[in-house]
Amino acid sequence: MKYFAGIVPPLHIYRKLLEIQQQFGDNRLEPHITLRPPVSPLDAEAWVNIVTETASNFQPFDIKLPCTGYFGKRVLFVSVNSTRLSLLHDLLIPALKHFEAPEVNKGPEGLHPHLTLGRAWCGFTPENFIQMQQLADAYLSASPVSFKATHVRIYHKPDHHGRYQPYKDVSLGK
Repeated sequence: MKYFAGIVPPLHIYRKLLEIQQQFGDNRLEPHITLRPPVSPLDAEAWVNIVTETASNFQPFDIKLPCTGYFGKRVLFVSVNSTRLSLLHDLLIPALKHFEAPEVNKGPEGLHPHLTLGRAWCGFTPENFIQMQQLADAYLSASPVSFKATHVRIYHKPDHHGRYQPYKDVSLGK
């Protein structure tokens, strides 16, 4: 089973971003900011416990969503600005290392915080990306979009062919 951890925006932002996405297709996952990308933990229970402990000892923090951007021509996203998100990531990754296969930790450890709007492999076309970007930019520029992150959501994928599903929400801070 695979797991990952993310931050879900509050309902009013969540709904607006989902509305933009769903006009053009199915992104296969709810709007979120990935904190730890998907992995198959060696010990899932310990992995979930580390995420839970780390998040519960980290205070809520502010996140700003300033603009859109691309990863090549395959992913359209909303940029994320948050120093505290990077700090949480930097605490979490070394703590999880012992519960993940060694090859997971060979890649870059840096974080490029973003909220994915659409991925080409999910069927979004370049024309969809242009239209989605216009709608998202209009939303983001109408007034500053920001929120306080209050919890980390742990997702799991029960089977290889299924979709990731919410598994557990962990409140930030005690």
